[in-house]
Amino acid sequence: MSSSIHQLRSAPAESVAELDIPTDLTKSTNINENTITEAEGKVLSYQTLPTTSASFAVVKLIEEELYIPQTLTAVGVGVAGDNDNGSVPLINSPDESYESLGLKNNQDINPDESDKVELANALFGKSTPAKNDLGIQQKKKGAMADGDLTGRTVTFSNSATGLVVAHRHPIAFVLIDSDSSLNDDDATDTECTVSTKLVSINPSSIPNGSVVDYLGRHVSVLNDGSVGRSLPKASSSSSSGIDGISLSIDTNNMNTPPADSNERPIFVQIPKISDIGLIDSPLVTGITAIDALTPIGKGQNMLVIGEEDKETDGQSSGGVNKRKWMINLMRNVVNNYKHKVESSVSSDEEKSIRCFYGLTSGKNEVRSSVLNNVKEAGIQDDIVTVVSNHDSSTSQDGDVEIGATMEASEAVAVAAATCTLGEHHALTTGGDSVVIIDDINLHKSLWDITTRELVKVYGVNSVVEADLQGGSSSEMRGFFSSLIQRAARFKANKGGGSVTLVLLSTLPNPKEEEDNSDEDEVTFEASDFDGMADKIKMRIDMLIKAKVPLTPTNLRKINLPVPKPSETENTKRLAIQHVEDLISMSDGQVWLDEALAQQGRSPPLDPSRSMTRVGIGADTRNCRADAPALRSVVGSLRFEFQQALDIMDSSLSTFTLPGASLEGDVRQVQRRDAYLLAMNQRTDETKKLSEECVALLAASQGYLDGQTIMGGLMAHVEKEAPEIIESIDTTLDLSQEERNTLEGAIKGYFA
Repeated sequence: MSSSIHQLRSAPAESVAELDIPTDLTKSTNINENTITEAEGKVLSYQTLPTTSASFAVVKLIEEELYIPQTLTAVGVGVAGDNDNGSVPLINSPDESYESLGLKNNQDINPDESDKVELANALFGKSTPAKNDLGIQQKKKGAMADGDLTGRTVTFSNSATGLVVAHRHPIAFVLIDSDSSLNDDDATDTECTVSTKLVSINPSSIPNGSVVDYLGRHVSVLNDGSVGRSLPKASSSSSSGIDGISLSIDTNNMNTPPADSNERPIFVQIPKISDIGLIDSPLVTGITAIDALTPIGKGQNMLVIGEEDKETDGQSSGGVNKRKWMINLMRNVVNNYKHKVESSVSSDEEKSIRCFYGLTSGKNEVRSSVLNNVKEAGIQDDIVTVVSNHDSSTSQDGDVEIGATMEASEAVAVAAATCTLGEHHALTTGGDSVVIIDDINLHKSLWDITTRELVKVYGVNSVVEADLQGGSSSEMRGFFSSLIQRAARFKANKGGGSVTLVLLSTLPNPKEEEDNSDEDEVTFEASDFDGMADKIKMRIDMLIKAKVPLTPTNLRKINLPVPKPSETENTKRLAIQHVEDLISMSDGQVWLDEALAQQGRSPPLDPSRSMTRVGIGADTRNCRADAPALRSVVGSLRFEFQQALDIMDSSLSTFTLPGASLEGDVRQVQRRDAYLLAMNQRTDETKKLSEECVALLAASQGYLDGQTIMGGLMAHVEKEAPEIIESIDTTLDLSQEERNTLEGAIKGYFA
């Protein structure tokens, strides 16, 4: 192969003037286009653990020429453009080239287009296709297929098969789960074929109560968290096939499989804009703080951010308990659906709803803890759990790095497979799916692994600077968007169902208190923070105006980065930066704060850092995530709640400025505490929408000021207005007349 390294993997900083874009390539490179062909590859490196059948291969695609597509999709880059498939045009029209636009270097690129060019260069490199005798550019036999190869089937010379979990051209990263794995000694340079077949699963063979792996195979999780194979759960489906695995979906038909097929690829492109509608109905989570302050709409994606849960003896204990809150969310969703079906709303009228939990961790103690918590919640037969097969206990000594690679690659596959199950339910039944991915940190781990591999093969100029520094590049945003934007509220012509996607993101645990007396002798200046984000600099200005010394201890107390951080602090800084990147791609975030948990708040939701972006904007009157009943009750709750909080408690979490009033206005403190009482909830406590409405209505009317418990308030209101309570839970709405009746019942209780 005569192509140079820069032709295969060039840095975005290089000039784009030499790009020669084929004039006959005028269509988007969506993965389901007919331009997709098989690609040949050669193994560059191979990793496996002796105790497992899974392995990981880095494959270099063999190509004689490289095409630069005019329109880029990359299986869910997620950038909504003029095309309804989310593709990104790289030039203004199919007939234009970069040279015709007069581009000589990156400075000539329009700022609005530079990100697209960076993404194109990062994904596809730079090359000049050869021309035949007639001067026509051609793609020779064996040339690499256009577009992202993620999700494709890879077949090796010994018949072992694998799944492409990431593709950063010209390198494919392949997860192999086969008993006929490659031999370590001769794996390098082994040839393989990346086919047009997408690895698929059969969701109809996976009923509620199933625990499966990313290939749809039914598994059992033992008490110690290890994974073994098991018999499938009984299913009402009569579809054939062992477990849920299939390799029969062709990329040319990935979104429209045969009518008699129940199979769906693990990795699919994000929904087309033309197929999705406005988010106009709420997902009642049964967690009052979320439903009131950061409501989640059906078809929305939402991040849940917080420090790492603490696992003790197979149980989550302490910390912010993200997992327990999400299990509680699923329990409330399941119970609310059952209640509606059993009530006056018949099952024929009520859309079905299913919950899917994707547990990406390969740690046995985490698997054991989650499955125990699901069982304690009583929903083990009402949800589907997708788990990783990886066994972290097998990664010892020199195998730690290999184990981390295996865990990360399988985590990406687990998340994608869980989304596929949710999409299948929504698209085939018109029902609603709740998909929880716990968590997506391992996606970043895999991305960093792919970056290191590219640098190892082609040098530091093969990736953008942001990737080298652990930051965010356009290419990385495309990688994450292909997961985050699989949430959708489908239009009626697609069944009218929805996929609500909740993604957990874990921050490093706060560093244990240490003696930093020597370090505190250092006091930083405002100029030390010049290179940081505007939000950070704004908070630094607040501290300076309040004459608070900018010492490492003070900065840590309010979760601000130290300009010259330790390795631990730098890790946390990068984690925060990554979370901010994820937030920019999402529809909202729920931020659970460790400091608030230590203060006794339950859930420890930080309202200053939590929000939903659905329903915000000038043209969103018909787009709302909150329940109408809560909307009529809480009104300007967020504004009032924030006004009631001490400014440093709400903006800087745990730090109080010198001279600030500890009590503040008595009425505001009481009202704040009243709202906190109304939203207080245990991780194992279920709540109906009617209970949330009554508690918040009592707080807004001042009846909970100075109270520490609500006592028998709910029982009293249910007795006084049972029809209204039932109506709220079935219709999710509350009329003014019904509200007046509830206020009277609440007043009577406190009289």
